[in-house]
Amino acid sequence: MFERITKIMFDEIYPILEEAFPVEELREKERQRALLEKPQYRLYGIKSPRGALLGAMALWDFNDFVYVEHFAIKPPYRNGGFGGKRLMEMVGWSRRPVVLEVEVPIGDVTKRRVGFYERHGFFYNEYPYLQPPMRPGQKMLPLRLMTTPEKISEDVYKRYKSMIHKIVYEYEEE
Repeated sequence: MFERITKIMFDEIYPILEEAFPVEELREKERQRALLEKPQYRLYGIKSPRGALLGAMALWDFNDFVYVEHFAIKPPYRNGGFGGKRLMEMVGWSRRPVVLEVEVPIGDVTKRRVGFYERHGFFYNEYPYLQPPMRPGQKMLPLRLMTTPEKISEDVYKRYKSMIHKIVYEYEEE
């Protein structure tokens, strides 16, 4: 079950994001909280049928695609199908292409992460992608985009990248 997160509930969600993401892939707490004011940003708590908070998903709602900025399940609930079911549920109700960033798959953990998304219908796109810094003093982070329901053309990649950089990261290409 997905529950839209408000500023009041934000303090319950942020620790899930902190545990799941390296510092270079997550904004400072107050900057992340401020996103709740942005009209295209949606932050959801992922709950069990009994109402326990088991994960979080942060989305950006664009006209022709949905960008998943963060998706995290608490460690005790990973590897049992719960996260995959929630991911597929979101893809189903989004009714548009879904885009997310992943690390370049060079180690076991990054290869498993890419494999997880591939098993759930996402395609790895080889186009070089740099995530703008999430925090002051950080450098661009080399990642790749994964998309569903199909791989994307270079033109679509450039359009998605431009929108994500401009709106999500407030980063203007030079």
